[in-house]
Amino acid sequence: MDKKYIMVESNPVYGLSNVPFDEKHVLHELKHYLPSQTPLKDFIHHNSLHAFQNLKFYEAIFKASKIFGYQVTLQLNEYRELYKIGRIKDSILDRIIAENKGRENLLKWKGNLLSKEYEASNTSRIGLLRGNWKSRYKIDLDSYVHPLLFRILSSYLDQGISIWNFSMATEGFLSSIKELEKNSFTSFFKTTSAKQLLLNGNCEIKDLLKIVVGDEAYYEQYLFDQQFSHQGWSGMVSAIEDQPQSLLDQKQISLHDLIVFELLLEIDALNFQFGKKWKPLSARVNSKPIDLFSDVPSTELNEVFTILQEAFEWSYYDEVLAGISIEKKRKHSEPINKSFQAMFCIDERECSLRRHIEKTDPNCETFGTPGFFAVEFYFQPENGKFYDKLCPAPVTPNYLIKEFNVKEKREHELLYTNKTHTFFLGTLISLTLGFWAGIRLFMNVFRPKMSPAISNAFMHMTKDSQLIVENKASWCS
Repeated sequence: MDKKYIMVESNPVYGLSNVPFDEKHVLHELKHYLPSQTPLKDFIHHNSLHAFQNLKFYEAIFKASKIFGYQVTLQLNEYRELYKIGRIKDSILDRIIAENKGRENLLKWKGNLLSKEYEASNTSRIGLLRGNWKSRYKIDLDSYVHPLLFRILSSYLDQGISIWNFSMATEGFLSSIKELEKNSFTSFFKTTSAKQLLLNGNCEIKDLLKIVVGDEAYYEQYLFDQQFSHQGWSGMVSAIEDQPQSLLDQKQISLHDLIVFELLLEIDALNFQFGKKWKPLSARVNSKPIDLFSDVPSTELNEVFTILQEAFEWSYYDEVLAGISIEKKRKHSEPINKSFQAMFCIDERECSLRRHIEKTDPNCETFGTPGFFAVEFYFQPENGKFYDKLCPAPVTPNYLIKEFNVKEKREHELLYTNKTHTFFLGTLISLTLGFWAGIRLFMNVFRPKMSPAISNAFMHMTKDSQLIVENKASWCS
């Protein structure tokens, strides 16, 4: 029976009935499921499955796998190989099977786990609808749209790398695109119809979807397919929309504007490829629209993966705990005459590196600390226009550290002089220093050394400069 909606945690998730397209709701759902990826200048701690955190672990990962096509476990043959070589212990596998399926079913389920054949292919729900552009229209729409879209987005969001600034309008991304189209000799579009839609037409998402998709019942599914074909970009735009301060040079952009512009590029690509002899996607689609987030039924294969994964993890618990127990019983003598002390940012590589150094030189002393050294602060280098946040994303710094009075002149690469921006000198320098840079790159493979750019980074906060620490109340705007 068709239902108007299904209630999940008091949020309506549209089903397969003729519910009118709700743009605000769909944008909200997109922002919920897209990765909230801020620009990489900040500390990153992101759970790509955050939208499923309300579910139990295995239910969450298998649902995410079915909806988005994520690979959430090892392959079945990889688990079986781990069992053969002893990394999944036989006694522990027996115990996990008995706990989950009962000891009376041990032999049956052990046979399923180790030898039964399963159909392990996983077709994700996301992407099925837009896949019809390839299968029925024989056009890879992403290859026409994405290269241009990503170049425009990176140019608009540029943080000072490009030579020329993107033409900026006060109303944001889409208005800036309109300004460029009005005042440029060239166009982002290959056909006049898409340009006219931008400049003179009604650029609402629903109206553009009517042209591209046709049937309103497919709109939501199409937008999820479209935005998850580049979820990194879409997630970053969504995060910047919600946290404009995540950019040093703030730019106004929204997920709505991104979708509108991408739909215009799709219309342009289809008009360029087919002229006026194409129909909306729904005219060539035989399947009904699907509810992307409906419940994912549990399968025997999912149970197999669950048991094997638990057995794999438990095979290591005793060994790890035994190692910790032995380490606690050891007597550690503090070095009296320390050869040196070093601090390392805590991450997955830090501990093994520290242990190797301490073993090589027993008289040294190393420390593990958060990368921001437990002081939440912004840092502004001398002559820097902006200051960088040097602490985890959820933390709001209380201090601003400014660098000033730099005494030592920092080295510069001649190849990166702003004189390369001119036509004649740029050509000359590229043909001379450019070739030399290529030779140096090849030589660095065999004789690596520190470049001026890296050495300059190490010169921050050293004896060649002074620092001033200001608390929040004394910051200058």
